[in-house]
Amino acid sequence: MPTKAATIGYIIFVILAIILYLNWQAMAPKIREPNLQLFRIEKGEGIQEIGHKLKEAKLIKNDKLFQILVILLNARKKIWPGDYYLSPNMDLIDIIKVLTSQKGPEEKEITIIEGWSAKEIAEYLDKEGLVKKLDFLNEVQEGLKKYKADYGFLQDLPSNATLEGFLFPDTYRVYKNTTPEAIIRKMLENFDQKITPEMRLEIKKQNRTLFQVIILASLVEKEAADEVERRLIADIFWRRLDNRWPLESCASVNYILGTAKRQLSFEETRISSPYNTYINRGLPPGPINNPSLSAIKAVIYPLKNDYWYFLATKESKTIFSKTLEEHNKNKKIYFK
Repeated sequence: MPTKAATIGYIIFVILAIILYLNWQAMAPKIREPNLQLFRIEKGEGIQEIGHKLKEAKLIKNDKLFQILVILLNARKKIWPGDYYLSPNMDLIDIIKVLTSQKGPEEKEITIIEGWSAKEIAEYLDKEGLVKKLDFLNEVQEGLKKYKADYGFLQDLPSNATLEGFLFPDTYRVYKNTTPEAIIRKMLENFDQKITPEMRLEIKKQNRTLFQVIILASLVEKEAADEVERRLIADIFWRRLDNRWPLESCASVNYILGTAKRQLSFEETRISSPYNTYINRGLPPGPINNPSLSAIKAVIYPLKNDYWYFLATKESKTIFSKTLEEHNKNKKIYFK
């Protein structure tokens, strides 16, 4: 075992060696070769792999010294994938300069709004000039098989499900030359991080599935914005489901109509669609949007109450009722 003094001495020796090397390189004449050779850095390669490849290509003699210099020069994050032309007669400093000469891919910040559907996300991304609307929607519609193996939370989804509901709303930084797959993977990875093991365990304790939770959360997302109101509504919805009542969620009909009406006509509540929760018992076939963490938590941790009915006022306040008679009275008051 080396002594502490020996270890410190070795570190000092390495630092002095590097300083001397840098000074020597600064004074040394730069030798240039016309016959440069192509050196390629692939996406995902780190400085250890790059150094090893440089040594194998006989462009450098010491890959460890290359790694140390890259770190000392704070150049690690300035080396991008791409093609570079290098010569064995270049010194290490010159090689690092060449490898850091390319600009990284341009990035763009995007914000996916809570409660947006995949269609709304696709329209936004198209408008931002990132990906084509149809390309993104096709990836969402057909992507379950592609992503299922990489994300455990997708394992229990029915085979005809899409990725709707799991495109986590948040602010992201993406490359301007990005792809639908790259954006979707960012969203799925974010979803995987945000839905904690404790939340998943609670869902399991309730004998429910994550898919059921996300479907209901997508309805709750559109029914109210206040967190307490969302938790109250979630409890009402769960009890309606347990008692085989129709959910009668306006959000589901608005999804069919492509509207955001506060009050629906009787005819609109009769529209024939598996997503119409006025005429069909149980949950819709899938989420109607990509809900926020707030709505998801409301469904996992509902607030117990004695209400069975609710409605939203013009001021977006939710009025709760315990009986149908009380609910109808509230309708007359608030829907004049």
